[in-house]
Amino acid sequence: MSSTEEASLVFYVLDSADAHSRERFLTKLLLKIQQQQRRADVRFETQEQAERFDHIAWQQPAERYIGHSLAGHQPSRILLHGSELIKPQQDVLINLHPELYPHFERFRRTVEVLDQSPERIEAGRERWRQYKQLGLTPVVFKITAGH
Repeated sequence: MSSTEEASLVFYVLDSADAHSRERFLTKLLLKIQQQQRRADVRFETQEQAERFDHIAWQQPAERYIGHSLAGHQPSRILLHGSELIKPQQDVLINLHPELYPHFERFRRTVEVLDQSPERIEAGRERWRQYKQLGLTPVVFKITAGH
């Protein structure tokens, strides 16, 4: 893969296990996507988790503002979904759900974010196996504290 190519399937593995670290990493990832003028669908396990991150995103200082919306509310380049995607934009999928998104191949890029909690690691390993069975090889980035 050349330096200008982007991997279409990426696993980010955090070295922490707490929700705050995941949320901080997600914020940085979404800021990068926003700077690249890409579109993102963020799939949470529940609608409540999407709403929690919506609240967190609105609390960011102006220089870290993420233009976003809860899916189904307002049009936005970054949409926050519960487990079901509502009118996905099919550019970047960030999957925070423990299960593989069944239509991930419709996206240009799929990003899986894992941390060190046992349930997330095990679910992530299962998704890894599923991708491999489909003939895909994810690129892995290990993210250390302070990422």
